[in-house]
Amino acid sequence: MEAIDTGALAIALLLLSNWIAHGCHALLQPCRCRSNRWSECIAMGRVRDGPAPRRFRSSSGLFGKRDEPDRRDARPDLEDLVEQPVIFASEADGQSFDVDRWAMHRSSSRYTRLLSGTFFSVTTRRILSPVTILVAWSAAVDLYNSVEHVYGLPEIELPLTPFELTAPILGLLLVFRTDRSFDRFSQASEHSWEVTSGFKSVCRELLSFSSGSSPNERDAAYDLVEACAALHGLTTTRYLRGEEAPAAERDAFLDLALGSPPSPAAGEGGGRVEGPIAPSTGLAAISLGMASRLPSLDKQESALVESQLGEIACHLSQCEMMLRTPIPLGYTRYSVRFLWIWLSLLPFALVNEFAGFGAGTWWEDKPQPVLVAAMLFIGFIFLSIEDLAVQVEEPFGVLPLELHQEWLVRNVRQMVAMNRSADASRTPREPRPARSNGMGASVRKKLGLRRRLVHTHEYGRNNGSNNDI
Repeated sequence: MEAIDTGALAIALLLLSNWIAHGCHALLQPCRCRSNRWSECIAMGRVRDGPAPRRFRSSSGLFGKRDEPDRRDARPDLEDLVEQPVIFASEADGQSFDVDRWAMHRSSSRYTRLLSGTFFSVTTRRILSPVTILVAWSAAVDLYNSVEHVYGLPEIELPLTPFELTAPILGLLLVFRTDRSFDRFSQASEHSWEVTSGFKSVCRELLSFSSGSSPNERDAAYDLVEACAALHGLTTTRYLRGEEAPAAERDAFLDLALGSPPSPAAGEGGGRVEGPIAPSTGLAAISLGMASRLPSLDKQESALVESQLGEIACHLSQCEMMLRTPIPLGYTRYSVRFLWIWLSLLPFALVNEFAGFGAGTWWEDKPQPVLVAAMLFIGFIFLSIEDLAVQVEEPFGVLPLELHQEWLVRNVRQMVAMNRSADASRTPREPRPARSNGMGASVRKKLGLRRRLVHTHEYGRNNGSNNDI
């Protein structure tokens, strides 16, 4: 009877914890979907029927009148996908990680403030199924060990020594796996910031170099700046996440970059780019639009902008490399297999260790689900570490790329407003002519002065040589 009570208590605790976790999940977080196709999510019953959340600006223009996207709908899949980085802690109100947030992050209250995440965090919900299976398996092993002597069943036990010897190896395996995943996350974050910074530099240079040009070129520069901001959004929030941009957004970007829609007779397919826009194609459109619509830029100015576009392309290629190349799958698969086999066999080694638990105490004649509690604790730790490594291995699903786009748009709007104010206050003058030789006036003046100095030096040296003779 005592053995049956122990097994029944273990199963009851298992069912109660499962019910509490699912209930808290339903109350605290709405059902979200990771699938890129909203219709597939509806068909699977993971979301309610309705329009897919909008993740990009409307087609009415980047700097004109528009409908701002709702930040709460910007990342509908993240809440069930990953344990979000600290930068997402309170992003619903538009607050970024600042000095005050850093103070709260390192305060001693974190020990109690973050404790609730142990039970209700995203990682806990993600590993709920394997932990439930592990606890159920441990309860079955404990129940079998309790009734085997009653019904004359054979003993099934394992020595603890092999697990003591392999535990450090398993720990190192998980540490290396997590460390490599975090390296990928750190590199992706660095490259994404470099991409955003590069687009800001291109926008600043286009506005600065086109200052004083003709009104048509100045308007073209504003269009190219808007095209840069649009390409940044298409690349970071769409392409790097495997999502295809709508045709309207793609055509709007091409019209901003190239100035006007291509003629239907421009070539096969009506001169229109079909399919998703790759980052290299978007950068080529920016480069082509700058060459054809800003003829007053000299070669040095054009080369500087092209250099910035080249750096952006290099960082985007690194991002795409991390997107297409995961950690070797053999390492990941054998880590999971080794961990799961180790955890599944561990109850057979611990059941004998906990057989005499509570002997000689008040707990001796009461149910003792010690093995179940121990396996719940051990499995939760190991499976959480492994799951955290998987979450950040593909970093573009967790990086705040929407925030990058919003910050870029905000900065570009300020630059555009400042340049338009300067254009309105500038005294009308003749537009800067196009330079065919690729040299600015200051450059030509310096080169001419250098030629005269060289000529004077050569003349003096020759005269000195003649005098010596």
